Amino acid sequence: MKLKLAMAAALLAASVQAHAVLIIDNSTTGRYNDGLGDLAAMDGPGGFLLGPNVSEGDPTIVLGADPGFAFTPEFGADWLGGDYTGGTWSPPGTAIPSSWAVNTETAIVYDFTLDSLADLTIDVGVDNGIVIWLDGAFVFGATRAGGASLDEYDISLPGIAAGDHALQILRADHGGATGYVIEVNSAAVSVPEPATLGLITLGLVGLATTRRRKNR
Repeated sequence: MKLKLAMAAALLAASVQAHAVLIIDNSTTGRYNDGLGDLAAMDGPGGFLLGPNVSEGDPTIVLGADPGFAFTPEFGADWLGGDYTGGTWSPPGTAIPSSWAVNTETAIVYDFTLDSLADLTIDVGVDNGIVIWLDGAFVFGATRAGGASLDEYDISLPGIAAGDHALQILRADHGGATGYVIEVNSAAVSVPEPATLGLITLGLVGLATTRRRKNR
């Protein structure tokens, strides 16, 4: 039985292969908005976007859900929906700086295309806070003291469909210094071939048959 179990596991592993490809890093261009100013009043006082000059402390906060910001006009008509009309956005292809003005917020949009179903991994660090959406859907948000390092936050997004996507980021600062580093990797998820699925099914049926016979 152990041999059959190993064979079935090997077949299953062979049917879904992934090779990680770097699709976004600090050299990747995108849309950039540095005209937002200090947004502490957008959800404060006492909200996620903390007051300037560490006036509300330097806490660790991890968002469990979309903060539901009432975005200011500088974000445009519907930036999470891809409508930048009226906002203070740069055109696509703008270099994204790794630092920005202290006590202000900035926003980034990376547009990218996946050729097939894929698992995404986001490694990101920021001084101080960050909120991330994918195609307008909340993914992650956190803030804490200290500088930016690539292993600060590791985020996994499995099973992202093929097609065009937008990674949308709000960077926040509440005093001291700013910093930002990011890497996004894509690993294609292969759909098992029908023949391979048949072999896997036969292997699992064999396991079930063996188990039933032993239980008699």
